[in-house]
Amino acid sequence: MAGYTVSSFIVEALAGIGVKRVYGLIGTSVLDFFDTLYDYRDRVRLVTFRHEQVAVSAADAEYRVSGNLGVAAVHAGPGFLNTLISLGIAYKDRIPLLLISGGVKRRLKGTDAWLEVDQVAIASPVTKGSTRLNSEEELPLVLRELLRRAFRKPRGPVMLEVPEDLWSKPVDANPQDVRLGDLLEPPRQPSREDVLKAVRLLAKAERPAIMVCGEAVGDGIEGVVDEIAGRVGAYIVTSGNARGACNEFNPRCLGRVGFGGGSIPADKVLEEADVLLVLGDELDDIATYSYSIIPKGDIIVVSENPVVERRPLYYTLHVNSDPYFFARHLLEALRSEGVKLSKPSWDDLVDKYARFWNHMVEEALSRRYSGFANPSKFFKLLGERLPEKHVVVAGQGVHIVYTYTFMKFKTPRRFLASTNLGAMGYAFPASLGAKLALPDHEVVAVVGDGEFMMTVQDLETAVRENIPVKIVVVNDSSYRVLLLRQRIQKRGRLIGTILTNPSFEALARAFRVEGLTVNRDDDIEYAIKSMLESDKPFIVDLQISQEDIPPLNMEPSIKMAG
Repeated sequence: MAGYTVSSFIVEALAGIGVKRVYGLIGTSVLDFFDTLYDYRDRVRLVTFRHEQVAVSAADAEYRVSGNLGVAAVHAGPGFLNTLISLGIAYKDRIPLLLISGGVKRRLKGTDAWLEVDQVAIASPVTKGSTRLNSEEELPLVLRELLRRAFRKPRGPVMLEVPEDLWSKPVDANPQDVRLGDLLEPPRQPSREDVLKAVRLLAKAERPAIMVCGEAVGDGIEGVVDEIAGRVGAYIVTSGNARGACNEFNPRCLGRVGFGGGSIPADKVLEEADVLLVLGDELDDIATYSYSIIPKGDIIVVSENPVVERRPLYYTLHVNSDPYFFARHLLEALRSEGVKLSKPSWDDLVDKYARFWNHMVEEALSRRYSGFANPSKFFKLLGERLPEKHVVVAGQGVHIVYTYTFMKFKTPRRFLASTNLGAMGYAFPASLGAKLALPDHEVVAVVGDGEFMMTVQDLETAVRENIPVKIVVVNDSSYRVLLLRQRIQKRGRLIGTILTNPSFEALARAFRVEGLTVNRDDDIEYAIKSMLESDKPFIVDLQISQEDIPPLNMEPSIKMAG
């Protein structure tokens, strides 16, 4: 067995489980680790960023789009502290990733040394596990245990702190003993009894519905769920983390449900269902507008996440198993029993909601503004013009609602957002990781002007690392969610919500990035064509009116907002 150091053992072990990239930012406490990455540069690519928050969200996106573990490496103290928003995003959306942080030398620990903060304690609330390595002998066991925690449901990020004086210490172990198969727990299979209970409840329902969550996403889930719905006459809604888990071009798939982007048909189906099958763990305050819309009938929840038992909802049946495999077993049972049902009265009711919603959508598309483009028109056309292979990464704010209403997805893992933390500053960083993981896909980041300025420095990373992401800045010169609330709830008392922006087209040129400004409808088609034909990073400064509100379910949204 070749001799390994702490740093080379880590890199070799990670390469062995399929890690292709380390996202990071150098510092004195990780200098030796980065030096080892130089030796592995033909197998593991180091992607250097300008801010640690960006590096960790890029690693997060690597897993979301490809299923491969994302890894980030950062300097101790300030470097580590800069990762916390991104760790929180990954934690809340249940995304496994490994953060490797430098740490103060062992002899200095506890002396209030330069760079020293209690990184393990700080990371604990936003990780599945955080550990400081105390000796080189501990490394194999510690690394395996952290990776197991990352992949164990509910999945999430983990943090390994390595003291600066440990990187070069010899490790008497074989990194090949860290095997992916040993890290993954076998999925918990459902009992036949639970599957048949669900079959009976769905079959007798007059208004059946299925909600698919991120926990249920797996290969082919969209086809499985579409067929289940067709066999029992159900309609399908998804959480924000499961877009594409039903084919959104299928009339039975109503797309995203809940606060921040749910359509009226999706929300009404959730509320009116007399049997709701929830595949996963996201029947939460977001999906229900802080529990103000509650299914009227039986609720079946299939999840391995114990958090579902703490929700203020009554479940007719809680199945503690993997929701992806439950769906496959359910479909097999429906096929074997020859179930093929129609629910015409349910179809008529949903059709009524859909016609009302379509009227709202058409009204939004018909708007015209002087000096501004209509964002509904822009995103409808963008959704139509994107190539078959594409990923859309959206931020948080009013602008994300346009992507829910006007852009549709056929498969999961192709729409990403900071859904459960609701943090700004995710979309552009995540688009960089998504494009590196899927270089043959067109990757578009949809950002608000406020959030883009939080991470704009990494345009330099996109240029230096040749990452040709496309960025649509929905520019209304405001933090518009709060601006709208101030106008509605605070009688127009505006404070802290109006912004002054640079020209994002000019800013793009300063970074040697291509860009265009769109401030009228006649420019939309040319801008989209130019953006999609470019093989370089590209910014569209989409200037819109603060008065434009995308189609959304306003009544429960206002109720949830207080």
